[in-house]
Amino acid sequence: MRSPGRDMHPVAATLEREPLRNIVLLKHLEAFPDHTTVHRVERDGGAATMVLLEVAASAYDARTYPTARYAALITSDGPDLTRAVIESVPRREGVVFKLSSDTDRDVVAQSFPDLQRTTAVLSFTGGPDFTRDEAVRVTTTPSDAVFAYFESQKHGRDWLEPLLRANRAFVTVLGSDDRPHAVCFAFENYRSVWEIGGVFTPPDARGRGYAARVVRTALAELGVRRLSPRYQVHDDNIPSIRLAESIGLTRFLETTHFLYTPGAA
Repeated sequence: MRSPGRDMHPVAATLEREPLRNIVLLKHLEAFPDHTTVHRVERDGGAATMVLLEVAASAYDARTYPTARYAALITSDGPDLTRAVIESVPRREGVVFKLSSDTDRDVVAQSFPDLQRTTAVLSFTGGPDFTRDEAVRVTTTPSDAVFAYFESQKHGRDWLEPLLRANRAFVTVLGSDDRPHAVCFAFENYRSVWEIGGVFTPPDARGRGYAARVVRTALAELGVRRLSPRYQVHDDNIPSIRLAESIGLTRFLETTHFLYTPGAA
């Protein structure tokens, strides 16, 4: 079953009832409509949905998991449903599973032995009660220096600039255009859910709370626009986790990646 462009696969309407819980599946369905297939099992009032993504279509996945052919993204109401939906996963190809529950991990491990845990991504969110810092600018036309900060984190200008032009992203900047103290961006992750990323402070400006100020302002701007924020970070990025917790964000999802390589044993 393939998604018909931006109209989305019909299952998206069901997943949208809990957009934060299902954000990983929803964003991949929208971003890669020609490179995803959807598998769904419904029984006894519950359901499991799996989005199977061709890894080559995603720059991040292709770079991070060069031995995988597919990424399997799963949301499920129970182990039996998970067991049923993963029957559609090809078993002679490399697969990276992105799972948000220990139950799903245990079920997948029974069918795909020798899984290798690679990373976990933590997702945070917050309410609309953040205040904009008057010293922080919100812009859709950041300077070359700001883009250079983002590119140093592998956030390509060729990806971000079209979103800025289409008003599907904005940047917050503290300090001068030629050498900002801190920057971040927010972009449309999936419709009303916008992700905050690219948080960067140059080494000589760290430890002064600048990063928190640009993130708070991004959150305030999203609140004005009545959009839901998502702040995600890898579980080994302790400074970024501490930043999220210090400004009052709440963790709502942990997605752990497990790589399956056939014949690895």
